[in-house]
Amino acid sequence: MLPQKGDGRYNYVVGVIQGTIFMFGVAFMDPTTVIPVFVKHFTSSDFLVGLASSIHRTGWHLPQLFIAGWVERHGFRLPIYLKANTVRMVLLWSFIPILGLYGAESPGLVLKIFLVMYAVSHLAGGVAGLPFSDLVGKTIPREHWGTFYALRFMLGHGVFSILAGIIIRHILASGEIYPFPSNFVLIFSLAAALMMAGYLTLSFLRESPGEVETQPRSWSGVLKEVPSILRQDVNYRRMFGVQLFASGGGLAMPFYIVVAREQFDVDVATTGLFLAVQTAGVVVSNAVWGWISTRFGNRSVVRWTTVCQLSVPLYTLWVLVGQGSSDGIDAVTLFLPIFFLMGAAVSGSFVGFKSYLLDIAPEARRPTYIGISNTMMGFASLFPALGGVLAEAVGHPSLFVLAAISVAWSLWLVRGLTVR
Repeated sequence: MLPQKGDGRYNYVVGVIQGTIFMFGVAFMDPTTVIPVFVKHFTSSDFLVGLASSIHRTGWHLPQLFIAGWVERHGFRLPIYLKANTVRMVLLWSFIPILGLYGAESPGLVLKIFLVMYAVSHLAGGVAGLPFSDLVGKTIPREHWGTFYALRFMLGHGVFSILAGIIIRHILASGEIYPFPSNFVLIFSLAAALMMAGYLTLSFLRESPGEVETQPRSWSGVLKEVPSILRQDVNYRRMFGVQLFASGGGLAMPFYIVVAREQFDVDVATTGLFLAVQTAGVVVSNAVWGWISTRFGNRSVVRWTTVCQLSVPLYTLWVLVGQGSSDGIDAVTLFLPIFFLMGAAVSGSFVGFKSYLLDIAPEARRPTYIGISNTMMGFASLFPALGGVLAEAVGHPSLFVLAAISVAWSLWLVRGLTVR
């Protein structure tokens, strides 16, 4: 599974260690379990719950196209990654004492500060994300891209995130020892410490100078190229459509736990259990995604990930119409498959789409291709906020139906994808 000896093998190991530690930290601020519960401490608004989830995804994706031309002019991508993540860590560490001092006394103000700092932090993460994706293409042998992403996810967003879920469950269940906001101060502190250790680990990566784009291009110049690239590269355009409609599943993403708590009276401490089960879905599925990637290619990973993603709203609708309760199964047990499948779908999307994009993108233009895809997905990542508006207007069941329709169309489009 590991590359042969040399820098490729060394960088593979460093990247896996970095991803394991960093994702362990990210799990303590999981956007589908922890953050919705945190925001609900301040407001009953589904829109703000969806907005927080959108910020997590949009902030990471949105800036990448606008910095693609600038990144392409740098032979070394690692310094860009490290500087951007430094900004992210400073913001997170700055919010923690604000939460501890004013979370109970001024909840409205603290929520506003959180949303602003959370947004800027994830924008900085997006600036770091583009050079990181290109670093993988530069420093990891091509035939190991799929297993590299799968192993990082299995360990970081998998095994260690189960541990994070257990810790979160203990903290939230110990209300007398850790009352609000002390419970989330502790949770976010663990997130910040581990994320910082993770991103600093990548500083040990061995990076050689890469191809440099000699034509200086501003972000507006790169933006003008988008229609031409999408028009000329048919397969890339198809992949873009698949990813866009698959992102429609995000309409409902933050509201599965909201429905569990508000309609089925699931206890707040169960957040940790749901996160652990979601993480188990990552662990179990990662072995499958890595095997599919190696045996059948990354296009097959995209296809089966979309099938998995479609099953989440469909199963939830089955639960909501009462079919699942007919056998006397308790609510927590009914919701466990939802979070398991969510973990598998998130993992597959990460492994499949990232690896498939590296498969089809020309090497010299890789940052631009990654930037176009991620920035456009940044706009699609506003779906959870839109989902919050729709949930308040038409209710959660209708929202899950819309999510299912969008993902089903994505599955139909997968048929047209090819391999370069």
